[in-house]
Amino acid sequence: MSAEVVLRTINLGKQYKKRWAVQNMNLEIHRGDVFGFLGPNGAGKSTTIRMILSLVTPTDGSVELFRHQLSTEREAALAKVAGIVEKPDFYLYLTAYRNMQIAGAMTMGKTPSRTMIMDNLQLVGLASRAFDRVKTFSHGMKQRLGIAQALLCKPELIVLDEPTNGLDPQGMKEVRDLIVRLSREHKMTVFLSSHLLNEVEQVATHMAIINKGKLVAQGSVEDLLHSKLHNVKISVLPVKKSLAILKKLKTVKDAALDGDGISALINNADIPKVVRTLAAAQCKIYSIMPQRSLEEYFLSVTEEN
Repeated sequence: MSAEVVLRTINLGKQYKKRWAVQNMNLEIHRGDVFGFLGPNGAGKSTTIRMILSLVTPTDGSVELFRHQLSTEREAALAKVAGIVEKPDFYLYLTAYRNMQIAGAMTMGKTPSRTMIMDNLQLVGLASRAFDRVKTFSHGMKQRLGIAQALLCKPELIVLDEPTNGLDPQGMKEVRDLIVRLSREHKMTVFLSSHLLNEVEQVATHMAIINKGKLVAQGSVEDLLHSKLHNVKISVLPVKKSLAILKKLKTVKDAALDGDGISALINNADIPKVVRTLAAAQCKIYSIMPQRSLEEYFLSVTEEN
């Protein structure tokens, strides 16, 4: 993956009267990332996104997009960026195709070709509904149509604010699959804001967590979820002998019987050593599974802050 930084915020902040909605926000997103931007409702996610898309003027700090300063090079900075804030709007009495024509004329300065429109509708799985009125679409279909409109300008970075909010499980899966395709098949960088932790955990490669307007964690999903002691479930025989061994290891905490196996707190980096120790004692290891979830990590860092 390229190390090129496509989005950077530097001490970004927004103050409303005496309240700071966002303060000292320092984000860094690299080309090819699916970047999950997480936080409780009211944490400042949408305000941050609005500043990134030049919809809100920052009180402090700056935004850099593709090495262009947003405050002084707005057109160049946003040339490769598309975004959907909250929910997309449409002319419900018109067809998806006609809505795409209108959106393209507004964003591109000209009506997009039939091929471009149909290609984008195909990408989001709506080609077969191109000439149906949007009022007949489900909420999930409207979300995908909004993404299709955003893709008309061929962005290299797409910013999605709560794209699965209010969707049923099927709609969530459709949007989630689309995000994965945009990243893997079309090499787009995706900035994904959400409070639905399970959704982000399934698609994000990197993430940042904010709470009360401040950044509390940032990094790769893998590194953040395994950066501290976390619960591990070990399936091993004989169980009692293995438990006695684990209790003697300084790198293992709170080892205890858990059903037909053992649970313990172990740092991810220490797992290979634990496996070698058990194997050397002729214990039969069938599986060792970290149980730490994004939800557990999210709650730990937001409660601390």
